Amino acid sequence: MRKPKVIVIGGGPSGGACALALSQYGGFEVHLLDKSVYPRVKVCGSGLSPHSLRMLERLGIRDRFALRHGIIEVLRVRGPDGGELDFKAGIEAWVVPRATLDHGVIQAGVERGVIFREDTKVLSLLRDSAGVTIGVKTESEELEADLVVCADGSPSRFSIDTRPKTTIRTLIGWWRGTPWQGRTAHMVWDRRLAGYYAWMFPEPEGVVNIGLTIPEHAPDAERLKPLFQDLLDEHWGEGLRDAELVGKWMGHPAVISTSVGPVAEQRTVWVGEAARLVSPGTVEGISFALESGIRAAGFIHGHFSANAGLSRLACAGYRARTAASVLPKFWAGEGVARGAQSALTRNLAGHVVHGRAGHWLNRTVSAMLGDLRLHDKQGDPGADADVEDRRL
Repeated sequence: MRKPKVIVIGGGPSGGACALALSQYGGFEVHLLDKSVYPRVKVCGSGLSPHSLRMLERLGIRDRFALRHGIIEVLRVRGPDGGELDFKAGIEAWVVPRATLDHGVIQAGVERGVIFREDTKVLSLLRDSAGVTIGVKTESEELEADLVVCADGSPSRFSIDTRPKTTIRTLIGWWRGTPWQGRTAHMVWDRRLAGYYAWMFPEPEGVVNIGLTIPEHAPDAERLKPLFQDLLDEHWGEGLRDAELVGKWMGHPAVISTSVGPVAEQRTVWVGEAARLVSPGTVEGISFALESGIRAAGFIHGHFSANAGLSRLACAGYRARTAASVLPKFWAGEGVARGAQSALTRNLAGHVVHGRAGHWLNRTVSAMLGDLRLHDKQGDPGADADVEDRRL
């Protein structure tokens, strides 16, 4: 019997993780399509939270990036009033450029039998007379499939989520030769960013990335590049004076949410940013992308039938499990992000950091990057994923 054919649209962390996990389960013919040629630069701070690293462990590929990452040990938070507070979470976060991360995940999938077609832009889903997905249409041909996984990022052109969108705009640049060669990341809540922040993350090989996040309808979002230059001059100007700009500034929108919309139907599944799985507080999406890709693969492996597809009950269960996993992290990240803007909260946190509860608070800050493991228990790296996912 032929293997069911699965087409994954998009080679980012969610699509790459889903394709790799499906190949590890076996039993599927997996095709991964992406419009870009790899490796490619991606607009992203590239921070990998402890949760992200555990997802790479579950996929068996963390060691691929062990020598190609920057390290975040201290998070320096600056509020709108200029006050600062350093958090040392006691656990390590990495910064792996997306060109390296995404390509590495895809390469691992190809080694397991995933068929990767780059420079292939998908224009639309093919649906039959009943509206059921039967494949995809690219710029050059139509491809049949038993199941399609939409991992095309934010905003997804294939989404069936009709809820109003809340869009955050981003702009980022890369510099070499700055004084920030250590293991400290900066997050700056500036009033002009309307409740959001600018950041500086250390990448490997002496590079840092600096970027901003701002709601699409904020007053200063209309002057994004001048605003970015103002922030660079005010918060990092001294360190950038003699630095070399690597490439050019790049921007991309992200759609955030405080709930989980439709993420599966009979022969279609949505993952990562295509499913709006982005933290509303920090606009962090990599950890949720990796986790959702793995979860989707387990869901498909456990519930998909080539003849019948996915049942409505299974789709509802997948949505519920996704919500149960990601929403507490969304809420925790948003709460910590909002607290960082308050001088009173930061002052209280400063006293706590140096007190008996300091260890707990420092670890709680890791929730800003999508991690909810707030205690010293190590636990199962996949404890928050579906039961069938653990067979990887």
